[in-house]
Amino acid sequence: MSRATISTHVLDLSTGKPGADIAVMLATADGTLVGEERTDAGGRIAQLVPDGVAPGEYQLLFELEDYFVERPHLFQMVTLELLIDEERHYHIPLLVSDFGISSYRGS
Repeated sequence: MSRATISTHVLDLSTGKPGADIAVMLATADGTLVGEERTDAGGRIAQLVPDGVAPGEYQLLFELEDYFVERPHLFQMVTLELLIDEERHYHIPLLVSDFGISSYRGS
């Protein structure tokens, strides 16, 4: 049986640089952790759960508190609630700035 795979990257729009060394977690809808990685120097995680995941509802969590350190900022943690409804690849980037966020399904 094939499974869905998930990748991500974080870009800091206020600096124009990748969001490096950010903790990213994937949990089921009930909060069970199924994957955890840190973004690389390019702000990327190529595959969050090496074996992939079954279709279902998930939470993709980005821990930003340590990333922003002493910069004034609004978001400590960003949680995206996902509906993975196909066994395919999902690329889900996060664009951050000190006081804003955005995400989309990439390719």
